[in-house]
Amino acid sequence: MKIRCVTNSIRLRCRKSDLEELKTAGEINESLDFGGVVFYYKLKINSSAINLESSYNNNILLVEIPDEMAKHWMDSNQVGLEFQNNKIHILIEKDFPCLDRPEEDKSDTFTELAQKENHNC
Repeated sequence: MKIRCVTNSIRLRCRKSDLEELKTAGEINESLDFGGVVFYYKLKINSSAINLESSYNNNILLVEIPDEMAKHWMDSNQVGLEFQNNKIHILIEKDFPCLDRPEEDKSDTFTELAQKENHNC
């Protein structure tokens, strides 16, 4: 799972293997070690959530997806989920291959959707 943060906006891009883990474990966890301080980010399915939600506590960014929304997204050709409230914009997408990085392993990306939607990374 990749993360991009820009002025009150969080964008998570999930590979095929990430979605498989999300389906089986109900969450995906990643981290970034700054040499003693670790930043964690997590995408989690939450059966009691109504919309996409986010929180930040103890160096953990948590983004939660309502159960039914997650199931539909994971099992369909829907590319992304998006939510905007008065604080933050959240975008969760299936990861497409980057055409400008020929050396990058693209086997775990949604190549078939990228071609269909005429999108790239």
